[in-house]
Amino acid sequence: MKKLTGFIIGVALLFGMAAAAGAQGQADLAEARQGTAKYHNVEKALQDGYLPTDEFVAVPGLGVMGLHYVNPSLIDSKVSASEPEVLLYVPKNGGGVQLVGVEYISTTPNTLFGQQFDPPGAIPEYSLHVWIWKNNPSGMFFPFNPSIKVN
Repeated sequence: MKKLTGFIIGVALLFGMAAAAGAQGQADLAEARQGTAKYHNVEKALQDGYLPTDEFVAVPGLGVMGLHYVNPSLIDSKVSASEPEVLLYVPKNGGGVQLVGVEYISTTPNTLFGQQFDPPGAIPEYSLHVWIWKNNPSGMFFPFNPSIKVN
């Protein structure tokens, strides 16, 4: 019985720590949504220094990243939940674009939302994708979103 009680206490402590970490992550996510809500209007993103790239990023079997709108002035070693370095858009039916997520870029290893940034790969910096405006069945922090279908 002592072993079972110890196990139950250990599991309860583990879940308590996860909930605490999750609470900070949820607060950061709320900050990210609040800071980027204005960018549902792509004109506001352009006014604030986000520059569209020409490439639509998608990988068959993995999903879509979309169009990257990058603010070069934000790329350094600091990251802020409310100021992502990249906004992720996808084309809307009938024209225009829809904000679906954000990407944080850092020149050094970093963490945000309790997540480690991905190491340099396709770009020479560390990065973290966050699908704050479109559900991603592969996970909120997975770089590609398979639920996005673009014609």
